[in-house]
Amino acid sequence: MAISERFQGANVVDAGRLSPYWGEHAARYFRALPFVENKVVLDIACGTGYGVGLLASEASFVVGVDIDIEAANTAKNECDTNSTVLLGNGLGLPFEENSFDVITSFETLEHLHERTAFLKELRRVLRAGGTLFLSTPNAVYTRPVNGKPSNPFHIHEYTPEELRAELGSHFKVDSLLGQSLSDSFQIPPFYEAQQRLPRDTFTRAKLLGWKGFNKIPLHIRESLSDAIWGKPFYPTENDYHFAARTLAPEPVLLAVCRKDQ
Repeated sequence: MAISERFQGANVVDAGRLSPYWGEHAARYFRALPFVENKVVLDIACGTGYGVGLLASEASFVVGVDIDIEAANTAKNECDTNSTVLLGNGLGLPFEENSFDVITSFETLEHLHERTAFLKELRRVLRAGGTLFLSTPNAVYTRPVNGKPSNPFHIHEYTPEELRAELGSHFKVDSLLGQSLSDSFQIPPFYEAQQRLPRDTFTRAKLLGWKGFNKIPLHIRESLSDAIWGKPFYPTENDYHFAARTLAPEPVLLAVCRKDQ
């Protein structure tokens, strides 16, 4: 799939805080927040724009770019006086060289055939000394078969070593982290992760209970969750952690890179 082709919704995340996807995706933006204060930021493949809104709370100005017209139009609703969203192609960004202090690129690289060209374009618009935050699935976890990812929207998924080598050709890789869900969530909210749970009777019973609880009407479910556990039923951005020691088994890799010159 070329970058000019529509991702058919794969890059459009349901940004609702009661969605099971919110915490996993938002956690990456919260990880980047300390680096964007008073900075000019590019959020490439910004999807529905929830990240633009988060980044704009600290940055001096944020530009979101997405190739999907529906996503870009939705993302404009997240914009304030210090942010904007453009319809654009990551292989030919409409910006001069050295335009941004920070770039965020989350769950994008795996969708592209032209990955090298995409990274070169990010390097071109990033200022010297600027920071790139980039996330992508961990192939050690997702286990592509003969190099083919199970996700039909993904072209290539990287092992940690492959990702470090790919990024290292364009940037200095300051850290390569694995993103993990807190152990306090014994049942993860995603089907694939649930399929990897132990098959013992106790775990199966907990999974069955989780599925039953998940079917309760939302407002009742959230009230009960708050009363029982003191937190939302689905993980929030605070329930995901990033650490180098967990690279091998974790679903997502997060690279923090720098442009030296």
